[in-house]
Amino acid sequence: MPSLRCALAEWQVVRARLVRTRLGVWLAALAIAALALPGPADPDGTARTAVRVGLLAAALAVAFGAGSDADRAALRLTLGHPTTPGAVAAGRALAAMIVADLVVLAVVAGCAWRDGWLDPRLSRAAVAGLAAAAAGTGCALAAAWTAGNGLVGALFLHFALLSAVAPGGLVPLFGSHPIVAVAGAVWRVLPGTWRAAPLAAGDTGSWLHALAWGAGGTATAALQLGRRRA
Repeated sequence: MPSLRCALAEWQVVRARLVRTRLGVWLAALAIAALALPGPADPDGTARTAVRVGLLAAALAVAFGAGSDADRAALRLTLGHPTTPGAVAAGRALAAMIVADLVVLAVVAGCAWRDGWLDPRLSRAAVAGLAAAAAGTGCALAAAWTAGNGLVGALFLHFALLSAVAPGGLVPLFGSHPIVAVAGAVWRVLPGTWRAAPLAAGDTGSWLHALAWGAGGTATAALQLGRRRA
């Protein structure tokens, strides 16, 4: 119970960032852009939109709620209280994921309203977006507490610009080069739209990948926090 209370207390940090910084503005802009951009009016297209929004919203929530210089400097003070690195990391990840989930649900509902149709597959698109948000949160939090918001920014650009491209599509785009081969290997490991889109269809590999990043990224962040405590 004490660890649970410590984890839930981390919500207050992210909530404060949501209402007192530009995080809310950026998330609203992300949702509006997702709804304004043209796309296929079908559940598969909505699923791709939902997972992309989940990844981007997660990166933004972590950048504003955990990755700033002030936040990382305050971690040592936080660990001076009766808590554990695992509780702090889990609480911060959960709070950021909830924020990203709200954006995903808003976008899926907006897509249904915009296109004027309802389909049971919409719920699968929403669940896929929520799972992508969990993977994005774990990955972004591990990046933030390892190297700061610079790495989170690079991750955001990856989610926004190139993550829809499967690793096999990098060679036609950039040519056959050893760096492209390395990038392809990294592409397979990182969360991305191409990896998360099959979540809506129940692809087992995609679900295992998302769960591994959600749990493993948070655990990596906790390890990094534990090193600060030492």
